[in-house]
Amino acid sequence: MRKSPSPDAPPLLDAIVHSVCPHDCADSCSVLSHVKGGRLVKVEGDPSSPVTQGYLCRKFSRIPERVYDENRLMHPLRRTGKKGSGEFERISWDQAVEAIAGRWKDIITEDGPNGGPRAILPFAGSGTEGLVHGDFAGKRFFNRMGTIQLARTICSRAGRTGYRYTMGFSNGCDPTAAGAAKLTVFWGVNPASTNIHQQSFLKESRQAGGRLVVVNPLRITGAEAAEMVIQPRPGSDAALALGMMNVIIEEDLHDKEFVARFTHGFEALKERAKEFPPSKVEALTDIPAADVADFARAYASEPKTFIYVGPGCQRHSNGGMTLRTITCLPALTGAWRHRGCGVYYPTSTVFPVDWHSLEGDELRPNPPAGYNMIHLARMLSGPGMSIKSLYVYNGNPASVLYDQGQLRKGLAREDLFCVVHERVMTDTARYADIVLPATSQFEQADLLFSYYKPSLLLNEQAIQPLGECRSNLQTFNLLAEAMGFKDACFKMDDWDVIREILEIDHAAINHITLDKLKEDGWALSKSKTASDLCREGRFPTPSGKIEFYSETMAAKGYDPLPAYTLLKESPETTPELWRKYPLFFITPSAHSLLNANYGQDQGFVESEKRPTAVLNPADAAERGIKDGQLTRVFNDRGACLLWARVADTVRPGVVASQGQWWDRHYPDGRNANHTTPDFAADMGGGSSFNSNLVQVEKAPEGKSR
Repeated sequence: MRKSPSPDAPPLLDAIVHSVCPHDCADSCSVLSHVKGGRLVKVEGDPSSPVTQGYLCRKFSRIPERVYDENRLMHPLRRTGKKGSGEFERISWDQAVEAIAGRWKDIITEDGPNGGPRAILPFAGSGTEGLVHGDFAGKRFFNRMGTIQLARTICSRAGRTGYRYTMGFSNGCDPTAAGAAKLTVFWGVNPASTNIHQQSFLKESRQAGGRLVVVNPLRITGAEAAEMVIQPRPGSDAALALGMMNVIIEEDLHDKEFVARFTHGFEALKERAKEFPPSKVEALTDIPAADVADFARAYASEPKTFIYVGPGCQRHSNGGMTLRTITCLPALTGAWRHRGCGVYYPTSTVFPVDWHSLEGDELRPNPPAGYNMIHLARMLSGPGMSIKSLYVYNGNPASVLYDQGQLRKGLAREDLFCVVHERVMTDTARYADIVLPATSQFEQADLLFSYYKPSLLLNEQAIQPLGECRSNLQTFNLLAEAMGFKDACFKMDDWDVIREILEIDHAAINHITLDKLKEDGWALSKSKTASDLCREGRFPTPSGKIEFYSETMAAKGYDPLPAYTLLKESPETTPELWRKYPLFFITPSAHSLLNANYGQDQGFVESEKRPTAVLNPADAAERGIKDGQLTRVFNDRGACLLWARVADTVRPGVVASQGQWWDRHYPDGRNANHTTPDFAADMGGGSSFNSNLVQVEKAPEGKSR
């Protein structure tokens, strides 16, 4: 077999093609796709990639089964039954496009050229992280239409904002160099399930005598091998970090030379840290004071430390300040000066190029407007809202968003014209008026970037689209034509957009050519880590230093110092609510699921067995709940039924449900997000779904199946 020819040529019947895993995962794996007789038969990790190293996670390695799944949508559909019933009839693409464009034109006519477009709402998730099909295609179209645009805040926005107040940019250390670390801290992250290639760099560190500390309310995979496991109360991570600073400063364990040369505001930080002695931190975090002190000493005794902070601990109402505070720790010990050491926080803005210039702002017929994606329920059913149409692509909001009871009311509106572009009949697609069949990653070309090891990666089309499936770009081009848009960008194909991206003038990617990407499949960008900036002697903050004290934060009304703030739902802030709902409910990733991806895959469903609520034995005994029993998890927002798994892997006072299953797998057809809140975090409009108080009880008789 041979590699695919020129980018403009159709896929070969027999070939090995460069592909990229499109999922919202730090690894951004470079993939070799094997095509035989025009059919995708196997995928493997690219052995030349410094990240992928020749192997893929078990989720994506089985992707050919999903491409040819019998449940793939192959033709456009029109709803014939009640919304949510899943009753549809087959129609043609011409009929679908005519129906969509016709309804949108009517809305614009009814509400006028300014108000009309704002009554049409796009929603896109991270079904593909490709720049062509995940970013530009949709944004250009909806900018040209003049709709309200989506602000993607759900994942890491709060933490990213707090992090940047401290560091001035999103990059930190190089996680692929973390094998040099003498102490690794996995803080609110489970790399064995969500970033598998980090495990190889952890192995390097461990083989050289490095130690491991896990900070997580839930004992993650691999925690059994850690020298220390810290299980804080959810949302109290900033208090733990401040308690560590207290010990480090009080016991004179900080790197005075680094602090003097590279940080701003140490004296003010010193006073703030005095407010958090380990005894006080114990009351805030439920971690014994002695363990707080031991963790601080272990961390400060070895400057070559690597902290990997996951999104989980910033998905709280205090998430921005939490990341801002944790990020200050390596500045106290000087860890930032060492390659592969400091903090890595996975966020797309680690990649140094801003793609905004290609999103089509200049196409707008009206001033820009946006909405926070976590507030989709409010947009569809809140007071004063006048949304008349919803277009969903690359996402499944009826699974992944919060306050699902309210969201379902909005989706069920008969007067809401809903279009969903998907590969399978998701929970959201069941509420659509028109369903359009979408291509997979292997049926289109795209360009992706990695925010783990900053690089560009080329995804070549491997096979012809199945059935009548069409890509996002093809679909938006069709809709643009039907709407009468004549702009040149709506005549472009995948490769036209890829070339346009590579023409951006930026030092980080100017050396990367299409020929290079066609040859290797990937190319490293030129980006600077925090250790590079230490050597240069300046950080991109107003002071030019890592900022313990931030004048920018003060000017915006924030506490200018690292701080711990109580959650919006907690024993202290909402005592009456706490008495009714005395358990923190967190929803971390499952090993075989990725957000709502794979929720319909029977193989992975069999692997994960069923949706569970993990309860500490003490909490289970108090409620008379035994392992395997069906339980009801509930609060004022809603409820769901989950099978109990009684284990000491979760700390007392916490219940955890791992993974995002689809409704059909829950006994009552409702997932955990029927209980989660949609209030925003303290910074950046990020999500706070882990700041969630619930009660758990045995399910009523007759509810199991």
